[in-house]
Amino acid sequence: MSLIVFSPHLDDGVLSASAQLVRAGATLLTVFGGVPPGDTPRGRWDRLTGAGSCAQRQVERLAENHVAADILGCSVETWDELEAQYRRRPIDGPDLVRRIRSAIGAVDEIWVPVAIGSHPHHVAVRDLVLTATEDSELRRRVRFHSDLPYSLHHGWPTWVAGTRPDPYLDVDGWMREELVTAGLDPEALVARVHVLDADLRRLKERASLAYRSQMPALGLDPRDRRRWEAFLGYEVSWVAA
Repeated sequence: MSLIVFSPHLDDGVLSASAQLVRAGATLLTVFGGVPPGDTPRGRWDRLTGAGSCAQRQVERLAENHVAADILGCSVETWDELEAQYRRRPIDGPDLVRRIRSAIGAVDEIWVPVAIGSHPHHVAVRDLVLTATEDSELRRRVRFHSDLPYSLHHGWPTWVAGTRPDPYLDVDGWMREELVTAGLDPEALVARVHVLDADLRRLKERASLAYRSQMPALGLDPRDRRRWEAFLGYEVSWVAA
């Protein structure tokens, strides 16, 4: 068994799909992992996270990613596409589709973000993989993982955590609408809840904290016990019905 978890940025795969990355034969493949030229002005995200230099910060993030992958025991592959905050031209979609087809040819499972939150990079990676598997038996191998921490904006739906509905907060309906907004049909998907056991929780916690340059801006802090426990407790995925 082999699998690839496509990660838009240098943290998404670990934060969202640790339950898959600890499996034998797993590869964490980051698409937007390129290091910008040294004179590139800081983008909004780098300013928010206190980066002094775009290039130095990206090198730091690459190192963080390797530490996290080592903790989970998965292989790492990083492509040199630049994030939108560094890029001055559109991505080359056809070229990326060719690279994706080459990467997934012999893979048993292909994991992509479902794009809750509709982040452009998450949507792009998902749609590029879907294009690469169009009219192919590879489409049956595609799995969608829920994007963390974006999926926790209102906490987990009742069907994930087994909680009672809140009469003033319909998280189930919110997540369903997020799937529609992201361009997917909830009726065409079957959801699966991955409950992380104690050992995996400890691994995911260590791996996630390796992204020290990103965690504060992502709103993930162990001191916020309720949100932290929700983050470590579950991961969610979907497959085509």
